[in-house]
Amino acid sequence: MTSKPLSVAFHIGAHKTATTHLQRSLKSATNQLAEHGVQYYGPDTLRLPGRSLQSLFGLKHQAPDDMEKRPAAEQLARLRQDGHRLVFSEENFIGALNTPNGRKMKRRYKSADARLTGLSAALGQTIDVHLAVRRPTAFLNSAYCQLLLGGRVQPLKSYLKSHGIGTVDWVDLVGRLRAAHGVGAITVWRYEDYGALFPQIIAGLVGQDAAAAVRPPRRRVNRGLSAAAVAQVLEQAGDVTAENSARAARKALSVEDGHPPFDGFSKKEHAISDAAYARQIATIAQMDGVTLLDPDKH
Repeated sequence: MTSKPLSVAFHIGAHKTATTHLQRSLKSATNQLAEHGVQYYGPDTLRLPGRSLQSLFGLKHQAPDDMEKRPAAEQLARLRQDGHRLVFSEENFIGALNTPNGRKMKRRYKSADARLTGLSAALGQTIDVHLAVRRPTAFLNSAYCQLLLGGRVQPLKSYLKSHGIGTVDWVDLVGRLRAAHGVGAITVWRYEDYGALFPQIIAGLVGQDAAAAVRPPRRRVNRGLSAAAVAQVLEQAGDVTAENSARAARKALSVEDGHPPFDGFSKKEHAISDAAYARQIATIAQMDGVTLLDPDKH
């Protein structure tokens, strides 16, 4: 095993911030990363039955009763293999994008800090956190479309009653993570800057020496819904004889074919939200122990 001390990096999302694109980029380079002593684990392994971080390290009883349960130190050694850096990416670890059964959400990722503290204690390691944030109105548009894609059909107005724009408070989330025991350095970037910052994001996760092994997929991974697709889904809601799948509507009325993307907010609402977002970003940039990646400063 390498003589280098172990370090742990965890890309925790947030949801709808190009997480799948980043995960596929890392997964495609798994073997090359291992050659540099970096072991990467993403949703393709961490969402298998009994293989979530919660199950592996006894944070939540999810493993099947007949599955062998190893001590935390042994689990860590199996994940580490002969490497010196563990990189996790799993946005579901910090909580769900939307609340189940339409319950009102008071705070996004309310247990994120506690969950990371628990994982840090189980690993016996400080965890460096990597987080992307997104302009609130765009985030909510995307989260709403994800709700429809999951088969929970309701008008945007109803959705916003339980998932209002006030829940998209990145300062609150980063502040709680910063205060959490077991969380080390925090790196934050704006989803809007993801393409320009991709090399720096990867270098921060896997290290500068291994970063050259990671290349982004050429194609966009998760396509959003067009306005026409959302309208069709809402129109067909409740019609058991109709093909009312949002996934089918996304394919038939795709953004790639020229249909405008769904946007449930007015220009004024976007402007108010963007001003608040700018203030949030400015506050995060001043937090101790937090690095805000900025394409204009590199």
